[in-house]
Amino acid sequence: MTGPKPWLLGPFLAAVALVVSTYWWQTQKATWTPPRERRPDLPAFEPIPGPRGAVVQQARERPVLWVSRRPPQVAEKKKDEAADVLSQSRLMAVLESGSARVAMLQQPDGKKLKLTTETKPWSIESFDGRKAVFLSTDNRRIERLLEAGATPPKAPAPVRARRP
Repeated sequence: MTGPKPWLLGPFLAAVALVVSTYWWQTQKATWTPPRERRPDLPAFEPIPGPRGAVVQQARERPVLWVSRRPPQVAEKKKDEAADVLSQSRLMAVLESGSARVAMLQQPDGKKLKLTTETKPWSIESFDGRKAVFLSTDNRRIERLLEAGATPPKAPAPVRARRP
């Protein structure tokens, strides 16, 4: 017979390691203690100052989301810009159907502007065939005459079917 087989050495060493580690676990598990607590070093800080009396009083009197809190200069500037654009535009056409009207204007920069009886802040109030009257939400009026050279846009040419 030959001596011990070398391939049996691996499982034997694994079994010995398992027995030793189990014994160590059973004998040493009660001696474990958690590590010492370490707190981080925090920088010193100053407390935040409280609100000032006047600011708090204003906030209570006029809450942030109220309309009266908005700056009035911005609203006036936009209204004036809309009036300027409308007064400089050329009235190209007015279309009517029943009580509904649509005015087509061309701005100085070439862009088209369409105003109806329901648009805000400016809407078309009346049209007598030659003159259109526009009314703003704050009851200002601007009159524009229909341009003499205004021609309606050309209709696309009909497409003819080609014969093969």
